[in-house]
Amino acid sequence: MSTKSWVLVLIAIVGIAAVFVACGGGVSTAPISVVKTDAGKVSFSGTIQPILQANCQYCHDAGSKRSTLYLMTYEGVMKGGDMGPIVVAGNPDGSQIIGSVEKTKTPNMPPKLKRFPPLTPDRIAAIRTWISEGAEKN
Repeated sequence: MSTKSWVLVLIAIVGIAAVFVACGGGVSTAPISVVKTDAGKVSFSGTIQPILQANCQYCHDAGSKRSTLYLMTYEGVMKGGDMGPIVVAGNPDGSQIIGSVEKTKTPNMPPKLKRFPPLTPDRIAAIRTWISEGAEKN
């Protein structure tokens, strides 16, 4: 194969990868680092918000026609959506977001599509801990 052919193949692969990521296929399942505040609590801005941005943004971003639930800011998370609040501070088992990602409450999140892998156990544990610590904006 000529050098020109290899370059075209490489460009095609990069293009396909870019489309894959843009369509939500780049959802992260890599292990996370839990960021703690000075008070030793899980940080919303350092841990929870990046999880939500990496895993939920495709459907739960501003202007999305897929959902009225906006998860990209603390205010959006605490406001909830059409079904009401999704976080009960201090009570992860009573919080819809935990039930949805653990698949014990409907709707199950993320939806069962190949482009949306389930949240990893360490991501769910971080959200659960943040809620049990009071779901603070920190």
